[in-house]
Amino acid sequence: MNRRDVLLGAAALAGCASMDEAENARRPIVIAHRGASAYRPEHTLAGYLLAIEQGADYIEPDLVITKDHVLVCRHENEISGTTNVADHPEFTDRRKSKTVDGAEAVGWWVEDFTLAELKTLRARERIPQLRPDNAHYDDTYEIPTFAEALALA
Repeated sequence: MNRRDVLLGAAALAGCASMDEAENARRPIVIAHRGASAYRPEHTLAGYLLAIEQGADYIEPDLVITKDHVLVCRHENEISGTTNVADHPEFTDRRKSKTVDGAEAVGWWVEDFTLAELKTLRARERIPQLRPDNAHYDDTYEIPTFAEALALA
């Protein structure tokens, strides 16, 4: 995916709202950052679809890039807290230390995985203590690509 595709995709997402001007004047714009993250694990197609069903005007995903240069929807590039990567013995050797914002962080990093490898993982609730109902969906949903998220528009 090149820079032009990303900009066109962002423009397509921005154009998803289908309200007329009078309706816009009467209510606030609802932006679903990470999807319906209070109801489904964040950055999943199920979370994005639920946000749309709940009336979100826009979906605002965070994006990170894979080893093979594909944009995927994740809040950050360290994925141990939002996927089941630790349960995959084939990826044990990918766990490593990196310096992030001046601090040492240990985990698994999106940029060390191809898209095909990431597609073997499943999303998990990032904050199960705060959103325990979302944990019921752990290991259910794939990691979506930006292209898959755009296809919802």
